Amino acid sequence: RAAPKRNFPMLRAACIAPTAAAAAAFRRCVSPSSSSRRAIMSTPWRSTRVEAKKDGGDKGKNKDAKEGKEGKEKKEKVYPEERKVEVGGVFYRRCAAALVFNAKGEVLVGERSDRPGSWNMPQGGIEIDESTVEAASRELYEEVGMKVGETRGLAVVGDIPPHDDFCYAAGGWLAKKGLAGQRLEFCLFHLPTADDPTPYCNLNGLEGEKAEFTQVAWMSFDALIDTVWESKRAPYIKCKELAAPMIERHLKAVSSAASAVV
Repeated sequence: RAAPKRNFPMLRAACIAPTAAAAAAFRRCVSPSSSSRRAIMSTPWRSTRVEAKKDGGDKGKNKDAKEGKEGKEKKEKVYPEERKVEVGGVFYRRCAAALVFNAKGEVLVGERSDRPGSWNMPQGGIEIDESTVEAASRELYEEVGMKVGETRGLAVVGDIPPHDDFCYAAGGWLAKKGLAGQRLEFCLFHLPTADDPTPYCNLNGLEGEKAEFTQVAWMSFDALIDTVWESKRAPYIKCKELAAPMIERHLKAVSSAASAVV
């Protein structure tokens, strides 16, 4: 028996060409209206997700800030090896002191701006790759404005060999760096005059440094030891012991040279 004829083209058209109502419903599903999109965008789950992301970001920032602060504090406690010295099992900052003496063997000192009534020589930390002479020359210029080659008659005599007795205790920022204090390293300079040193000096603080002294004067070692900050007294006493013979020899040599010229 012959099979009935079927209209396959019409059947395929019915499958692939749905009714207008079905097509409209399909479009609503895959492409929601503006109002539907607004409703979806304002659902609580999205808001919660955004807030969670924000909170997570803030926590991350706080953590990074905390770690950065801790890292900075840790870094600040590390002081360059070249700028410190170990004495008696503890570390001291190496500090150059400029000992300028005049024709009478008196020492140039300044009254400290932060400690009225306390006098000391120009001094400051030794930088990496600096010798004692270089550091003392730099500090002398920064604090009182004197410089070899510019200040008439000023000359370098030499430095005193380092000594453990030049160490003194100091707290503050030094303690935060893990240092017990400072070790002074003295360098001698000669200024061949006995006049008031004020005209030779500039106390405004040079090379970006703040002013260290309010006035300057010549003092004998004994007078200086009586007026220096108590913590520095022992180093200054030892400095007098070692520097006095050097100063005496230099002044005799200068006197002999002057006599020979005459």
